[in-house]
Amino acid sequence: MSRLLAAAVWLGTHAAAQAADTTETLTYVLTPQFERGRLRVELSWETGQRRRSTLRVASRWGRIDDVTQFLHGLVFSGGTARQDGPMWILTHTPGANVSCTYEVYAGRRAFDDWDYTHHPLTTPEFFHGMGNAFLLAPNPGDDAPEEYEVVLRWQLPAGFKAACSWGVGRSVGARLKAGDIRQSVYLAGRLATHTMPQEGRSVTVAMVDAFGFTPEQLAQMTTAIIKQQCTFMDERAFPDFVATAIPVGQPLKPGDSRLAGSGLYNSFALCLAPQSKLSDAVEHLFAHELFHYWNGRLLAAADPERLVCWFTEGLTDYYALRVLFESGRWDAATYARWINKHVREYHLNPAIHASNEDINRDYWNQRDTVGEVAYQRGLMLGLRWHKLARQNDVPDGLDRLFQTLVRRGRARGLKLTNAAIRDAGVELLGAWFGPEFDRYVKQAATVELPADVLAPKLVGKSTDVYAFELGFDRASSLKDKKVRDLLRGSAAEAAGLRERDLLAGWSIPADPDQPVRLQVQRGGETQTIEYYPRGRKASVTQFAPAGD
Repeated sequence: MSRLLAAAVWLGTHAAAQAADTTETLTYVLTPQFERGRLRVELSWETGQRRRSTLRVASRWGRIDDVTQFLHGLVFSGGTARQDGPMWILTHTPGANVSCTYEVYAGRRAFDDWDYTHHPLTTPEFFHGMGNAFLLAPNPGDDAPEEYEVVLRWQLPAGFKAACSWGVGRSVGARLKAGDIRQSVYLAGRLATHTMPQEGRSVTVAMVDAFGFTPEQLAQMTTAIIKQQCTFMDERAFPDFVATAIPVGQPLKPGDSRLAGSGLYNSFALCLAPQSKLSDAVEHLFAHELFHYWNGRLLAAADPERLVCWFTEGLTDYYALRVLFESGRWDAATYARWINKHVREYHLNPAIHASNEDINRDYWNQRDTVGEVAYQRGLMLGLRWHKLARQNDVPDGLDRLFQTLVRRGRARGLKLTNAAIRDAGVELLGAWFGPEFDRYVKQAATVELPADVLAPKLVGKSTDVYAFELGFDRASSLKDKKVRDLLRGSAAEAAGLRERDLLAGWSIPADPDQPVRLQVQRGGETQTIEYYPRGRKASVTQFAPAGD
């Protein structure tokens, strides 16, 4: 070896050793206090040579407007701390070990209300929380590193288990970014678990055993859909994956459906009613959240993210549904039913013409209208543009644009903006894409689908459809077992329902084409009121399997 080469090798090795020596370590100790409904957090941070570091929580998460309200009794040592909103600015000596302890309490001790699925709660049986809702982690900047060695230790009673997005067990460790720590699910308690190996990766399920399926069945579904999406995306570096499931509320009546889920760092957090079974609704939710690994993570949006929500959420839904069908997991009838649902809801959405700026501003405070149109518009454009691209001599259709953008996000760190999407679309799909983009994305015109947009597997025809309109306030009425806020002129009123009617039983499918049945007590007698929960009507394209 030459002296010059030997010197280069020594310098490289020395630099690597120095980098290793300056790696900062975060150690979390989580202690669920099941009998008190609280979680104790102990955090130790072996800082670098700075004199100032910053810890923070998310300013908001989901429907939680102020995460700091859940953190109680914060005590810092190893330096002084000053709070600035969701941040704690720490002043310390170089190389200090800064620590913090606090308790997490969100004012509830049970997942009995679907409005609180984002909240960090300690029940008598388990703790469940997503890092964004309770966990202090370093704030980028202040010369802090991009990644940390992170250690998590759970303090649990004998027989209890634990899992998080980046490790399963009572003591786990990983090299993570601060954002990964927050974008993780944390679950501990009386859990059932199962791990399945798959093509160099593992898929682990950790769940509260309260459902009509086993951990093995949930793991099989998870593993299969991961494999199908990786095949579609030609993905060769998909990581180990964790799926969690917790029960929320009460068991549902036959025909009812309620579920929620969050796609997180290498993980999926599922919320279901007790006794629920795996269904195409669960498959759809998981497929959607899983596809964010490519559309949202590898290909991330520039701030403000909601300006391209039609792409990150809507096209994610388009591909999630399409891969479920094209992989053979869904038959044509199931695929048609889901496409029809989204097309119908898009055309009946009063916010159908909401602009990207409207979506950015009102996504959460008008979630059921303005928030939903982003998903609906993107799915409609996915269907339309895939067909148009093929008609314009692009054999792989819209996939050419999407998969190229993902590769650029992965290799170059491309951040999604509407301008970047438009430019890439014209480059990769042709000049026709520019006017299409301007009309439907910029101007928010109504997206129309040709009857043959899904040919030859599905055929479409114009059909009259109806908005779902129950006719009274569901939440307060079912809670009080008494009809509240009956809507004048509704199908419910026309069927004979009256304000303050006593409800002895009910079947309420969330579908305008399935009848609502209510058992109403009047004068000591019980009578059944039945009606279709139909509101505003529209004529839209609906699809059916070819040959039906």
